[in-house]
Amino acid sequence: MTRDRSRSPRDRELGMDRAISRRDFVQGVAIGSAGILAAAALPGCTQATPALPPGAQDLPGYYPPSLTGLRGSHAGSFEAAHALRDGAPQPAPVELDEHYDLVVVGAGISGLSAAHFYCE
Repeated sequence: MTRDRSRSPRDRELGMDRAISRRDFVQGVAIGSAGILAAAALPGCTQATPALPPGAQDLPGYYPPSLTGLRGSHAGSFEAAHALRDGAPQPAPVELDEHYDLVVVGAGISGLSAAHFYCE
């Protein structure tokens, strides 16, 4: 096998010019296989999406996330943004006499991690 000598310095920095050892390959396959087996054993990980007929995206009410229980955009989530876009008058800000050391917006992995590490 010939090596591609036209790789960029960034590729070499990442190690893309080195061969993958047999041990690394076997461990990668083992990790992938374990993930597949774990997903099959955990309830809810193998939820099948119902088959849709061809052209279903053209039907009224087509919204794929509703097939798996995801709601998507809900009432009340965009009204303020749309009012701002449309130039509607905004309510006057309310001055609060409150002080916070940390405000976490969102409960995703980043927000939860920020709150966790701040509390340590």
